[in-house]
Amino acid sequence: MSQRELLMSPILLSEIAELFHWEFCGSDKEILKFGNLNSPTEYAEKQITYINSIKLLERYKSTTIGACVVHNSLKNSLPNDRSFLLVDLEPEVAFYEIFNFCLQKNKFAKIESNMGENCIIADNATIHDSVIIGDNCIIMDNVVLMPNTILGNNVVVKPNSVIGSDGFQVKIIDGKRKVVPHVGGVLISDNVEIGASVCIDKGLFGEFTKINKNTKIDNHVHLAHSVSIGEDCIITAGTIIAGYTVVGDSVWIAPNSTINQVLSIGSNSFICSGTVVTASISNNVQILGAPGRVIGWVCKCRSKLIFENGHARCNSCNIDYKLENKEVLVVS
Repeated sequence: MSQRELLMSPILLSEIAELFHWEFCGSDKEILKFGNLNSPTEYAEKQITYINSIKLLERYKSTTIGACVVHNSLKNSLPNDRSFLLVDLEPEVAFYEIFNFCLQKNKFAKIESNMGENCIIADNATIHDSVIIGDNCIIMDNVVLMPNTILGNNVVVKPNSVIGSDGFQVKIIDGKRKVVPHVGGVLISDNVEIGASVCIDKGLFGEFTKINKNTKIDNHVHLAHSVSIGEDCIITAGTIIAGYTVVGDSVWIAPNSTINQVLSIGSNSFICSGTVVTASISNNVQILGAPGRVIGWVCKCRSKLIFENGHARCNSCNIDYKLENKEVLVVS
């Protein structure tokens, strides 16, 4: 389970500039992956991204991302110590033209298939190439495991679930609005259970959508591309988690909740039924409503915490907490 992200075969920034008849400035760079400014990666210096405003240029400069597609109009604002592709069309459109070219050239990596021991797989399940399944897994009727899906040991996937399909990223490619093919994967750790009719999309740009160990997912849940779910979480029926959101450990998400994209959900939090989460929340928060609002704090065991003078003790497990700047901390 050491796989972290999938890289493409390298292409130089100068090669891209020559292929598309664009100008590049700065040092030449070897590109191994695509990504936006939010993409989680350990290879930022080998990544190419795009920006379309001075505001985003300032944000880009605060990252270590290796190369960036920008419009010609920003040329005089670019720092000398970074690498850029200068284009005369919308940078986003240019970015996806490069991405589409690399797709057509089969530059994106796929994992090698492997099947563990003592697995039970339904005859009508569909297991594509480039899938790894660990030991003692149970794959039930009509499950579909798409390429670049990795299952750890003791994973259960119930009927009609689809793991590793493309997410919903719609962009202009070759002059037409298209759903962008995804080149990442799904990484499901040990002892995860996935209910019936669940859809877990693969990562967009080479990253994995991740479900960490001991998490249990109910029926009819949708996890969008590049989401990360922590350990020991409970995700109940009807939950939708949008792209690039990170959920901490031991989070309980009650039925029919929706969590917007690119958010952080603190560990040990409790999201009440029907909540629409529109902003990141810290650890041990209880949140309710649409849009969600903080209504209190909870222990890891789900018992409600009552703070007096900034301190609380869980009546169920006797853990002591303190509240500092609206952050719940365990008292050691």
